[in-house]
Order: sequence, then C-alpha cells, then structure tokens
Amino acid sequence: MNRTHLFILLLPLFLCGQLRVTAQDTPDLSNLCQKREITLVITDSGLGGLAVMEDVSRRMKEAGCFRKVNLVFVNALFDENTGYNALRTKEEKTDMFDSVLAAISRRYTPDAILIGCNTLSVLFDETSFSGSSKTPVIGIVDAGIELIVNKLKADPSSRVIIFGTETTIEENSHKNGLLAIGIAGERIVTKACPQLQSYIEQNPASEETEMLISIYMNEALEELKENGGDVYISLNCSHFGYSEELWLKAIRETGYPLGSVLNPNSSMGNVLTGEKCRRRYSNTKISFLVVSGVEMPNAVTIAGYFRENSPEIADALENYTLIPDLF
Repeated sequence: MNRTHLFILLLPLFLCGQLRVTAQDTPDLSNLCQKREITLVITDSGLGGLAVMEDVSRRMKEAGCFRKVNLVFVNALFDENTGYNALRTKEEKTDMFDSVLAAISRRYTPDAILIGCNTLSVLFDETSFSGSSKTPVIGIVDAGIELIVNKLKADPSSRVIIFGTETTIEENSHKNGLLAIGIAGERIVTKACPQLQSYIEQNPASEETEMLISIYMNEALEELKENGGDVYISLNCSHFGYSEELWLKAIRETGYPLGSVLNPNSSMGNVLTGEKCRRRYSNTKISFLVVSGVEMPNAVTIAGYFRENSPEIADALENYTLIPDLF
C-alpha cells in the first residue's frame, strides 16, 4: 500500500483521535483538530478541480470543524495550449508536477494538499515531494475506487466503465485497485477519452462535447457483455462531471441498464471532517483564492457553472490571480 493510499484510509482516525503512529509512517495530523484556522490547497491540471473545492467548502461549513478555512485552488497547468497528457514520458510529467507541489508548499504552507485530478494523483507517488515532504496529500483516485466498490459489491451482477484521461487509464490504478479488492476483471471496462477535458472546459454542453461523450460511451459499451446487470459510469477526470447530463443521455440512448453516474469530485471532502472535529464552531468562514501560472481563457465559462450554487467560487475564478512564475 503506498503512502497516499494509507493516508486516505487513516486520516479520519487521526481526526477522531483514535490512532497514533509516528510521523515516519503517515503524515502527522494529530494537531489538526486543535487549529482554529487551516489552509487547504486543491490542485488540478485544469479547472475540473474547482468542483472539489466546491464540495470541500460545503462540507467545511456543515461540519464546523474550524473557525476559518482558506481554500486555494492552484492550476497546475504549465502551458495553456497543452497539458500533461501531451508530455512524452512519465518522467517529464512527474518532474513537472513535482515542481508544482514544491511551489504550493513554498508559497502557501498548506495544512493539506488535495489533488483534485486523477492524472496528477496517479503520478504523485513517483514525485520527490511524496518522499520528502511532511505535508499531507490526498489524491482523488481512492475516492473513485471507493465509490465503485460500494456499488459493485451491493449488486454482484453490475458492471462499471471507468472513463478518464490517457494517463489515468494507462496507469490503470482504478482497475488494479478494484482487482486487489476482489472485483472480477470482466466487470470492469476502462476507456481513455483523449481531448475530452479540453472540450468540456471550453463548453461543457456543446455539440462537440456531446458527440465525443457519445463516441466514447459506445466504444466502451462494445467491450461489455449485453446480458449483464446495471452499468455504472465512473467519471475519473475531474472535468467530466461538468457534463454529467450528457453522460446520462449517452448511455440512455444505448438502452443499456444504467446504475448511476459515479463522480468522486463530490466525496473528497469526506476525510476532512472527522466526528471529533465537528461542531467546534457555529460558523465557519471560508475564503477562496484561484491562482494560475498561465492565462485561463475558459475561466468565465466554468465560472458560469458555479454562479448559482457557489457564487464565491465563480467570483474567485473570474478574478483569478495570474502568477507567471508560479512554479
């Protein structure tokens, strides 16, 4: 079990004061509940991770664990015209993300870092930062695996399609995690969706986005046996959830029995609200900051997604801070 996986499993116990180990074993969070104010950094290779920020802010307000929570979203994209999946080798991707993590630690001194990106989460254990830093890091992959396991174990005839970017699917972390838990391989289909995150960021509801989702859905379904149970759609790129209605439409048009859409963006905040920490404060103040090292031409489009339910995030995105030497 790697460092990130172990941290995900043990964090709630730290927060509840039920587990004590040395700092060498896992990040030491024993004093987190003693703090009145914390800083959490959410990072992603684009704007999908803002959905994680939304979930975390909601859970922080409901839990009342802290008097103030400073939420900082750091866009880990290094070039507005390309991304991590365009880099030639895994080493190049890892080195780039390593520089992002170091910059986050240096600039913001966070109490924890949440990787709201599957592509970056599967790279994390290869970074130098993972072995040298004591800052707790929470990856999104385990949240996705947990959602899938809960559904597939509850219905032994059900299947899952795991959609993600090329890097996420190539690393195969989700499928390997499911196989290790005992889920049969024939119940799992993985499908890479090249360029889809870019189209979604430009317009989550465009005809082009809808067409790509339909194509990838049909290609994935070709790998499933027709005479099976419900099909669960696991969205393992943080951008994909912005187009959830199009995913639902795509599978409904095929006639396959739909279980539900599984989106780990809405469950990463679970580990941050241990029962012992809850209800310490009647009101939690949340601050929002969005920073990027490159121009974000799609900021206004994605801000519109949050405008009604999370206007503070929409405002922070529309007024993001550009830091050319961010990392």
